Amino acid sequence: MVVEYMPEVEARIETMRAEYEESRSGRGWSLRQLFSTGDFDIAAFCSDFRPNGFGALALTDTENFCRRYGIWLESGGAHYNSMTPYLHPNAITAERMTLIGIYNAILFWLNDTVGREKFANLTRPEQRRAGETVERLCALLETRCVTSDPSPVEAATAEFLTLLAGLADAAWLDDFLDSTRSHLRAAIRDQNARARGDVLTVAEYIDIRGHVSGMYPAIALCEFGRDDYLRPDRIRAAGVDEDLGRLRQLTAEIGALMNDMFSFEKECIGDGADFNLIPVCLLNTPGARLADAVENAAGIVRDRLIEFRLVRDRLEAVRHDLPDRDVADMVGAQVEDMSGCVQATWVWQITTLRYKGASIFVENRMA
Repeated sequence: MVVEYMPEVEARIETMRAEYEESRSGRGWSLRQLFSTGDFDIAAFCSDFRPNGFGALALTDTENFCRRYGIWLESGGAHYNSMTPYLHPNAITAERMTLIGIYNAILFWLNDTVGREKFANLTRPEQRRAGETVERLCALLETRCVTSDPSPVEAATAEFLTLLAGLADAAWLDDFLDSTRSHLRAAIRDQNARARGDVLTVAEYIDIRGHVSGMYPAIALCEFGRDDYLRPDRIRAAGVDEDLGRLRQLTAEIGALMNDMFSFEKECIGDGADFNLIPVCLLNTPGARLADAVENAAGIVRDRLIEFRLVRDRLEAVRHDLPDRDVADMVGAQVEDMSGCVQATWVWQITTLRYKGASIFVENRMA
């Protein structure tokens, strides 16, 4: 059901922010406790996780690349750059790790300058230029031809594409660039309720957030990092396509929605946004307060973590009996990569300084 954006909606958001200020000096919520159950501890689940061994070299090369094009974020570059070896622990060479880092850096630069949480605070001319940048980037991703007058981010993307095409599987590359275009068109726009003119349902929000987050192309990059690609026709023939697709979807949603919890203060308090799981839960629950919204949002993440483990274990059991050993190896690699992505979502966010400060969440507080 479409809920029209009205002054009452804005008033509830302002009340939520006032409740946040009251809660900030209190005991706070533990995200570890919120995401865990009696038989599952998120921290224990992630305890054996290790980032990619090529990380240090790749981070240096990525920063040098970005500085050459003037798209290095001085205030946050080191924080977002550190994510790459966490999210892709199984990349097999420093070269592949660096290309993944460059891709992430381009997206983070866009996010932190003209992305959804910044877009509403841009002037109209700045918003128009941001939209033009997205369309030019999407055209570049489709044609793989740069214009005669590229902006710095376009020139950086053009070089990245050339390097990527030299190493990537051709069919995978087509799908990956399609996924990236979908992400950019969703992410570089104002997704807040005022701009949309309505309040998304929780289900609608989760679907859109998955695309806005960039998690789908990030997941695809796991195949590039390994230089080992899924073959959809053989996956379907083996009858594991439904479970494998669900595992990838759960990985994307866990990454996006867990990030909403960690970044709530950065986005909804610092940047004044409401496109975040916590306010969406609040606006879809009559009479809800901030505490209710936090609990509801955490429950959505927790339910996906539970289902992820069930689907993962089912795939692990089935793959050992698959007659096609190549498909069994594909499934095994995907299970390992998706597990790594889920673990990285937790480990990196409790490690990075990107979200640290005075917080209602224990894990976000400065030590």
